[in-house]
Amino acid sequence: MQPAERRFRQRQPAGRLKLEFCLFNWFGRPKKPQPATVSDFAISGLTMLSDLRLKPGQRLLLNLASHDHRLQAVPARIIRGDEHTGHYRYAVQFTLGDMPAGASRAAYSVLHQLEQGLKRPQAA
Repeated sequence: MQPAERRFRQRQPAGRLKLEFCLFNWFGRPKKPQPATVSDFAISGLTMLSDLRLKPGQRLLLNLASHDHRLQAVPARIIRGDEHTGHYRYAVQFTLGDMPAGASRAAYSVLHQLEQGLKRPQAA
């Protein structure tokens, strides 16, 4: 049984975002970035599709990019995952509290700008 959703904001379709994630090795160092596809995005987290099987609770570093903004090494963790059309679909929560206060505020600001950029209609 899945816990109830506690989203504070509505998620936005996020096909325009580019995403890479880094897993951690045994020594706590980030591994090479792996590509993933973002299906939706909110300021608190996102849903991603990946070929790799990950476990709930697993920590990641995310690299996000749009046409206007780029954010690297955002700490996050897997909330839950399931198999979806030959890939794995994961709910991912940003864990900005793991960062120093100044870096956390700066990351939150860029996440907010990414979210606002997704709300705007795409130019033809």
